[in-house]
Amino acid sequence: MNKGLGRGHVGVLLGLLLAWTASDFAAAQPPVMAYELGTRASSGDGFDGQSLYARWPAKWLQRHWLNNDANAAWQARWDISVAQWDSTPKDIAFIAAGPVVEWRLANAPWRVSLGVQPTLISNHDDAGKDLGGPVQFTSHLSLAWAPAEALIIGLRAQHTSNARIYDENPGVDQVGVEIGIPF
Repeated sequence: MNKGLGRGHVGVLLGLLLAWTASDFAAAQPPVMAYELGTRASSGDGFDGQSLYARWPAKWLQRHWLNNDANAAWQARWDISVAQWDSTPKDIAFIAAGPVVEWRLANAPWRVSLGVQPTLISNHDDAGKDLGGPVQFTSHLSLAWAPAEALIIGLRAQHTSNARIYDENPGVDQVGVEIGIPF
């Protein structure tokens, strides 16, 4: 006789737990984020980076891709970054701009953001890596503490590569922090 929970029982319990937490998150409306300016510092794969960024609502994307409710848990935003990667022998400047989707935890000052931005870099052959060419794509996942009308502090993991549009595509993985101010 089997005395433990079987896979079916565990699946049902996990499904019930997921349904319960999803209904709890859907019940509360998170605050709408307006504009944000900030800075990021990151390191990884032979590069240390510093950047300035701006984020603002992407109303058209919100309305046509996510939903028409500006108070929904999922928010479409635009993100633009101007950055520099310190490396040897030359530094690399880049600009990245594109959409970001943020998910706000209901009734809590936390957010998770995902994004992919086309990126232009000034030098693709540095720090022992040939990144292939000037056109890259930067994808990220971040977790931030973002209370209303207060300093935003987050952790960010990002990957920059050229999505195989060039023969060389080693990519650069970085982990960093971001600090922003909403207004």
